[in-house]
Amino acid sequence: MVNQLTQFVRRHIKLLAALALIICAVLLYCVNPVGHTFVPKCTFKLITGYDCPGCGAQRAIHALLHGRLSEALSYNYFMVYSVPYLMAVLYTEYAVKGKRQWRLRRIFEGKTAITLYVVLFVAWGIVRNVL
Repeated sequence: MVNQLTQFVRRHIKLLAALALIICAVLLYCVNPVGHTFVPKCTFKLITGYDCPGCGAQRAIHALLHGRLSEALSYNYFMVYSVPYLMAVLYTEYAVKGKRQWRLRRIFEGKTAITLYVVLFVAWGIVRNVL
């Protein structure tokens, strides 16, 4: 039984990941993280008192899902950059095939793009606590 479950998960990993993403988006659309205590809090901020690069992401995504871009920006500028990047990666993975998919993967998932994303993520974490 476990072997069959493992094979099913391996075969359908992309579909399961997309389903998990949709479920998270629906939950964030329906539940405002500002008004609920059961929404997870940032462990880094609880321990250090500083905002991590991802602090405010839940609130930013909630605001984006409701079409409030300026509010999303006020919560976390970096998440507003990350969501279109994630959408581009998902588009490349699911909507494009063949040589075009390979070229787009080199752009969005290549070493340069990942390094730039990580550097910007860390820089954002530093800048948001200095300002």
